[in-house]
Amino acid sequence: MGVDFAVPAAIHRDDEMNNKMKVALRTLQTSFPGLLDTKFKLMRAYRNGLRIPFDPDFRGISLFPDAPDALFLDVGANRGQSTDAILMQTRNSRIQMFEPNPLLCEKLESQYRGNPRGTVNRFGLGDKPVEQPLFVPFYKGWMFDGLASFDKEKATSWLRGRMLFYHDRHLTAREVPCRIRRLDELGLKPFFMKLDVQGYELQALEGAERTIASFEPVLLIESPPEDEIIAFLKNLGYQFYAFTGTEFIPGQMGGRNTFFMTESKAVLVKQFIKHGSQVMVAAR
Repeated sequence: MGVDFAVPAAIHRDDEMNNKMKVALRTLQTSFPGLLDTKFKLMRAYRNGLRIPFDPDFRGISLFPDAPDALFLDVGANRGQSTDAILMQTRNSRIQMFEPNPLLCEKLESQYRGNPRGTVNRFGLGDKPVEQPLFVPFYKGWMFDGLASFDKEKATSWLRGRMLFYHDRHLTAREVPCRIRRLDELGLKPFFMKLDVQGYELQALEGAERTIASFEPVLLIESPPEDEIIAFLKNLGYQFYAFTGTEFIPGQMGGRNTFFMTESKAVLVKQFIKHGSQVMVAAR
């Protein structure tokens, strides 16, 4: 459908250079499954201490007005990486986290206990209310919770080819029960939604159609989004944008994530939207 999936050159080079090291470190860590929580605690302390978001695309949030009580939704909260990044980039936002994995919910509640800006919801978002199994991959006992999916194949297939000396006998998928609800049931008025739910994004959006149509939140979705997602959002008036670190490029997919905005939200950052070789400058 004529979509530009070009990856910004700087991101492509960084990914190319770091890929082999990531594979080696990913393989090494699985030999020490008891260090899983320690690893994430140290990484979180480092990032929060230096105010470095785990993903640079979240710096784009700081370009929007920091409206009082603006509601941000972290759909697929995992260990709170996205919520921490949002907290870094805003001062006034409230954040609702949605995490269906019961193995992670207690960790999230412990992390954000006492923080009035964050609320943890022990369920995921989809197109219908249901209870269904979530598949969480383990390799040599190391939990890859960020890969958990309602689709067992999607939960386990990513690691193949991304581990040194990979062997199927070391890979298992633990089935854990979880709840799914529709966003449209919850009566929320979001300004921003981040979706990273391992292939379940379309169902989450379909269950949020009325909310999205009414409040036109900025969306940040893992790249590349499926054609069905692009068509669904296009029908609701959305355009997609790549974020380069300083500006938004309309009609281009991001390397890691893609922003989606309607005109009502794009106008809020129009001075940072690049058209052709020129960046639009807001009238003063």
